[in-house]
Amino acid sequence: MIPNPYSGRFIALEGIDGCGKSKQFEQLVRWLIQRRATVIGTKEPDKKGVWGSQIYKDLANPNGLNQTDPFRFQMWYACDSKLNLREVVIPRLRAGCNIVTDRFRPSMVYGAQTVKEIAKLMLMSQTILGEDFIWPDATLIFDVSVETAIRRSREKNRDLDEHERAEVLTRVRLNYLYFSSAYPGCHVINGERSPEEVFEEVKFVIAPVLKLKI
Repeated sequence: MIPNPYSGRFIALEGIDGCGKSKQFEQLVRWLIQRRATVIGTKEPDKKGVWGSQIYKDLANPNGLNQTDPFRFQMWYACDSKLNLREVVIPRLRAGCNIVTDRFRPSMVYGAQTVKEIAKLMLMSQTILGEDFIWPDATLIFDVSVETAIRRSREKNRDLDEHERAEVLTRVRLNYLYFSSAYPGCHVINGERSPEEVFEEVKFVIAPVLKLKI
């Protein structure tokens, strides 16, 4: 991974499903526009992209690659990220535009069963992305309990097997917390609070990165 060498700032938002990340993403982009900062929002994987569409199609298949070969499946995510970096992120960072992304490479922790696998997935990402592997100036990881995440998903009428869901989310949450301590530029934000309270902390973290006053 390469520290962002461009004048535009690169911000990534992360966290387990149900952490409130998407709402914070929308609010952050809106706030930056209001502050007259040049900003573009992006999301990984791209549902309409070559790799992203393949990823979502496979996720709908109970016998898909996501089940039979999870590591190879994670390679698709890295390929999708490479396209996003080459076609959207890097050209705009180079032009001085700020980028806010809803998920980036840290989301690979969903595919890791152990801490050692996180390192393996990072190496895979480095191999695929190569010179395009620009690292965010700040990665915000919204942390909530598994119980909160499941409750929020239920409130949105999402179908889920709660036992399986809890097991997966517990592992992924711990992976995110490990990731935040192992890789640079990560900020863990308590997502248990109201969206307004959470966003106050988001602004506190992001303002100095973009050299803005709150």
